[in-house]
Amino acid sequence: MLMPEFGDLMIRTFLIAAILIFAIGSLCSALPGPPSITKMGNGLTIILREDHATELIGLDIWVKAGSANETAKNNGVSHFIEHMVFGATAKRQPGDMDLEMESLGATLDARTSRDWAHFYTTVSSRYLSQALDILADALTSSQFREKDIKSERMIILDEVAKKQSEPFRVCQDYLAKELFGNHPYSLPVEGTAESLKAISRQDILDYYHKYYVPKNIAVILVGDVDMQRATTEVGRAFQGLSNLPQPELQTQQVAQIERQVNKRIKVSFNNTYLAVGFIGPAGTDYTDVCATDLLLAYLGYGYRSWMAEELQVKMGLATEVSADFLTQNQQGMISLVAETSDSSVDKFKGSLFAKIARIRNEGIPEASLALSKRSLLGQFAFQNETYLGTANTYGFYYAVSQPDFASRYVSCIQSITNQDIIRATQKYMDPSRAVVLILGPTQEAQR
Repeated sequence: MLMPEFGDLMIRTFLIAAILIFAIGSLCSALPGPPSITKMGNGLTIILREDHATELIGLDIWVKAGSANETAKNNGVSHFIEHMVFGATAKRQPGDMDLEMESLGATLDARTSRDWAHFYTTVSSRYLSQALDILADALTSSQFREKDIKSERMIILDEVAKKQSEPFRVCQDYLAKELFGNHPYSLPVEGTAESLKAISRQDILDYYHKYYVPKNIAVILVGDVDMQRATTEVGRAFQGLSNLPQPELQTQQVAQIERQVNKRIKVSFNNTYLAVGFIGPAGTDYTDVCATDLLLAYLGYGYRSWMAEELQVKMGLATEVSADFLTQNQQGMISLVAETSDSSVDKFKGSLFAKIARIRNEGIPEASLALSKRSLLGQFAFQNETYLGTANTYGFYYAVSQPDFASRYVSCIQSITNQDIIRATQKYMDPSRAVVLILGPTQEAQR
């Protein structure tokens, strides 16, 4: 699926009314073309797209180091490192990086997911050298001091606690646990309170030295820069990185669900939630990814979706609905979540599964397929209207597939037919192999 704007596996809400002002044929100028890709001598990847319309550069550094590389013991270490790298280094104290970036008229930010972590900014092209120096210092020279680990641990534990007040995110964590079983994709990206309390400085250093190596990192630049300057500046900034071997990434395959799983889980929500999950396609299955994106756009993205119009508005079976599929390196998770009630949950589930069964045989209405394409391509154009947005897209597909998927996504979506929708639904959304969870305050706790 498209790269989410904020947070991991965030609930996507499409502003359909605004998006539909775009005609598909007029989107091309806003979409990423094929990038230039260069491998440095030490194995570092540079992904670049020149655009000199304005003196800005979207700068985004992606590391293939997410929770998929973790175990239950060090769960959350990837996210922990994201929090720590902008702290103390050999030549900077905590807070210095933020102050230096602000002096350049820019800010620093970072995110972590299952397959990746990334660190990004938008900066004037005249300050590229300084921005790269700051980011390279963060990613190659962090000291991970004990006192900083202690203070940052409390911040992360607070984030984990606050997530419990976000029902849709909690539902997705429970779905991931059931769908992925012993695979690391089942682990929450932020970690658990128990694992975070146990992570030591040595655990952080071991993970950092294993995965933060040049062959596992891509520097993406989009905007007012050419390859010669990019190569020079990136080479200078990251010259301290030695040509270390690429780490052995997680090769454990996602086990398939063989039967429908039904569970009731007691949680501290005010309302009842129905969460339905399936194992979807991997990032390298381009056609299946695009067909799944379109199917979920039809089923559950925004107020014009089938779940919103039929189950929420017309039948009154829910007060909020969402659909989600985040493309991953290995097979991703399809989730359909609804805020409902004890009296409506069974009817909602029955209606949803009946609809999926019809789609598996008949597909979706052609007008709805066309609307879904316009919606997805409108959102994709919106996400890529800035230099940083385009850099973000290249980096995302570098981490979960191939960078050129970014430039192929539009044509892939446009080429999807109802037969592709039927095939993808038959392959990935079999109700007899779904995980079905009912979460709420009145349900019996799982043991």
